[in-house]
Amino acid sequence: MDKLIKKLMTIGVPGLLLWLSMMASGKTGDAGIWTGLANIGVIYGPKGGLLVLLMVGLVSNAFSQVAVDGLLVSFYQKRRQSEPSEQLLGEIDRLPLSQDLKMKLKWAVLHHYIVLPPYLIRWGFIVATVLLVVLSLTGYLGEFDYRLDLTAHFKLQYLLAGFCLFFFFLLTKRKVWCIVSIFCILLNLIEVMPWYLPQIADATNPNSQPLRVLQSNVLFRNKQYAKVISMVRASNPDIAFFQEVGPFWKKELEALRDTFPYSLVPPIPERFEPAIYSKLPLVNTSITVLDGLIQILYAEVKVEGKVVSIIGIHLSTPMKQRDFNHRNQQLAVFGDYLAKIKNPVLVVGDFNITMWSPFYKRFIQQAGLKNSRYGFGIIPTWSAKLPPLSIPIDHCLVSPNVKVLQMRASRYVGSDHLPLITDLVIGNNEYE
Repeated sequence: MDKLIKKLMTIGVPGLLLWLSMMASGKTGDAGIWTGLANIGVIYGPKGGLLVLLMVGLVSNAFSQVAVDGLLVSFYQKRRQSEPSEQLLGEIDRLPLSQDLKMKLKWAVLHHYIVLPPYLIRWGFIVATVLLVVLSLTGYLGEFDYRLDLTAHFKLQYLLAGFCLFFFFLLTKRKVWCIVSIFCILLNLIEVMPWYLPQIADATNPNSQPLRVLQSNVLFRNKQYAKVISMVRASNPDIAFFQEVGPFWKKELEALRDTFPYSLVPPIPERFEPAIYSKLPLVNTSITVLDGLIQILYAEVKVEGKVVSIIGIHLSTPMKQRDFNHRNQQLAVFGDYLAKIKNPVLVVGDFNITMWSPFYKRFIQQAGLKNSRYGFGIIPTWSAKLPPLSIPIDHCLVSPNVKVLQMRASRYVGSDHLPLITDLVIGNNEYE
């Protein structure tokens, strides 16, 4: 019986993780399995996903061994204080358990077998649950402190952790803590689930030509230039946005001139500068610093007769209170700027903020735009080198009547950000 429980835990937890990943991908069969594995493995693809599932299985096996063996050993250690050892040994022999576990239990009856007390395991999970609930709530208070705002960015991780805690309390029959863990799950599910729900499809002219947009924070110190160039060529975008284009990257990206004859790059780029490369002519271009706070690259392109305003940006990294305040000021100024643009708008960049921050929600409402992720999932982009903790801070924002056909992450190119590829169809009713 104990071996069956351990096998179920070892296989079941990775299986559940793969199933959730497949559900998120929206695919079934072999395609769903491979896509699910690729999503779990992130930058390492399906092979990385298999490795992650193997590690999860090993951890689950170790946990089940501690939980099952520990609970039974503690149970018999307690009974040995008031019941004859011979009676307990006979009872153990009749149990449907493996010989290894029976030997452990007999040793516990006859000796002082040292084992982690079950109450410590239980209290560890209780503390983890309380902490998870607190973290799930503090993100809503992000306006008061940058550290509170940082806790808002890991909703997907909180959700998965909540499921793990729920199953533990379900197995150990802790009703109150089952309810608390369900509360934690719901807190995060209402923030995560909408991004996976299919959006209502607008009528699209079958003759409309999709506009493919690529965005990539190349990381100024990343030297894997060939990987980025190869990824861009393979993706074949109409417009490519880059961030952290320093002097070296500006030189290396010149290799794309044969594909992208039009570009907008700061004349003397610093390490965090954005850049735009395009197959379509860029007109009315400008590089502006709004209120001395945020540099924006602005251009207009004509897509099927419609003028579209495209903007590339890179906001401050809010790892200190000063930078946090600066980023929020950038969002406020930028949101006001976007609200005044009459053309359909395409804004692409590294925002250094997720969709769950109160500052993002205020900005997106102020600007009157929508996130292209809706219907395609969370699509974490940073940190690409630490997939389990990755969060979505790179965004492609568009006007409400711009139809998003697809959005997905591209392959790892040596940066700490994954590139994003978005296919769009420009609407034709609101701006004409």
